[in-house]
Amino acid sequence: MMDLIARLSRFALPVVAAASLVACAAPSEVPSGAGAGAAAKDATAHGAPAAAPVAAPAAGAPDKAKLAAQVKRYFEGQGQLPADVKLDVGDLAPSQVPGLYEVQLKLSRGEQSQDIDFLVSADGRWFMKAEPIDLSVDPVDAVLGKIKVTDEDPSRGPKDAKVTIVEYSDFQCPFCAKANTIVEEEVLKQYGDKVRFVYKQYPLIQIHPWAEAASLVGLCVNKIAGSDAYWKYHSAVFAKAEGIEADGANDKLLALAKEAGADQAKVKDCLEKGETKAAVAASMAEAESIGVNSTPTFFVNGRRLAGAMPLDAFKAIIEPELQKGS
Repeated sequence: MMDLIARLSRFALPVVAAASLVACAAPSEVPSGAGAGAAAKDATAHGAPAAAPVAAPAAGAPDKAKLAAQVKRYFEGQGQLPADVKLDVGDLAPSQVPGLYEVQLKLSRGEQSQDIDFLVSADGRWFMKAEPIDLSVDPVDAVLGKIKVTDEDPSRGPKDAKVTIVEYSDFQCPFCAKANTIVEEEVLKQYGDKVRFVYKQYPLIQIHPWAEAASLVGLCVNKIAGSDAYWKYHSAVFAKAEGIEADGANDKLLALAKEAGADQAKVKDCLEKGETKAAVAASMAEAESIGVNSTPTFFVNGRRLAGAMPLDAFKAIIEPELQKGS
């Protein structure tokens, strides 16, 4: 599907391509059809409610069938849509911007798929790739208002630190492993008790088969054996990720939990009873609510830092925050 994305590059967000160099990108939703069952299964596994039927667009909205035909003709005429790619237009919904509707363009080729969000004018004439930004809303305050740190979230550093770093991460993502090294060996050593670090679970379950299990086991370790054991497990999973396969992953993860100092039988019981499933699902939902679409993604006092970035990138945000009110 990458060649298809390249053909549509004039409509795609440049940050997506850049992020692929430093982060694991979250896959788009599976389009309707044969793959939809898998998406529904994933949602159910995380305790998400079944999707409600989409309401019909309001009166005066563009005609969906006509819009699909026009968009298809445009992309084909521009040589941007290969003949073997299926194009569907999703349901229209009123945008936050008066006179514009949100619509999702669904592209698929076999089992591959790509969803791209667009805006379309009410008269169906203008079709554009854009994301409305409400300048009356402070983006940092908006993010901080949605991030909830609970006792189930592994953390390091004092709760009253002037700077809190929240990371949404995936144990199976190689960029997250790189970022973990930067955080542990550089950021935390540099700032010590001046910062608090919180690790949030965001396993990309559609592309990383054992990442969710690693998160579930990790939170069981944190719950049963405490913070010190958790962080030993945390570092061990990243260090040994290349040796973990989907088949038998649970056994290896439980062994790492035991090596970290947790009671393996209790962790296994916690895992089998799904005692940490709700916490992982809540972390994932929270990530999506603040626009996280790749791992690792950090928020430093609410300011986004995406990808496995160097120490200097953290310092550029941390230093001004530490100086506030000093």
